[in-house]
Amino acid sequence: MDKLVEDVFDYVDSTFTLTSELSLSIEKAREIVREIVESVVAGYSSRPSAESVVKKIKKNAGVFSELIASKLLELDKLTPSQLEFAVTRGGKTVLSEAEKLYKLALRYGREDLIAALRHTWNTSGPRGLLECSRCGFNSITPDKVCLICGHAVTDDYIRESLSFEEKFEVYLKTASVAELNEALQFGYLLLGKRGVYSPRSRRARVENPVIYVVYLKQHELSRILEEVHSRELLI
Repeated sequence: MDKLVEDVFDYVDSTFTLTSELSLSIEKAREIVREIVESVVAGYSSRPSAESVVKKIKKNAGVFSELIASKLLELDKLTPSQLEFAVTRGGKTVLSEAEKLYKLALRYGREDLIAALRHTWNTSGPRGLLECSRCGFNSITPDKVCLICGHAVTDDYIRESLSFEEKFEVYLKTASVAELNEALQFGYLLLGKRGVYSPRSRRARVENPVIYVVYLKQHELSRILEEVHSRELLI
């Protein structure tokens, strides 16, 4: 293994710019190269030649770029070049450190890297979260706080983003009297991309990847009360 690492070190080092642009120490670079070689050798039943290892690395450059990016993410602070490598070549490995990378890119003034990170997050990250009005990532949690930049949004923002008023009208006509009374009792409704639901609805979480709590305004409570009264049977 030591001989193989030595034989392919220069190729891997220059291909992935480990000791040049990424400014890694020789020791750290060798550690990464060894891990790459071990990964390649694991796929062979006998000891492969250095040429075979190089061919396998070249063929799977994207996979090994992600491995290197994951190693960079373990560092306390990334240089601009390390940040660029991680964001542009790290694939999904950046998702777990998206908040850290976003703030670092912001500090370095790298709007291009923020855009690249946002694209990765919005296409491969958690499903169903609303877009943050500040950073543009689909990262507003049910607590109404952005996972990436920490921005807190209002109930009105949630309402507007998910067309609450239209869905509320549908809810008024389709909810049972028991569900309407439940909404009056709790003072809020559940809101998702598929619709508005009563506070204890199980269907809400089955039909939607993310659910937000929306507190009802006085005129909405009055509308619900009117709907309940309209359905009461005369004795």
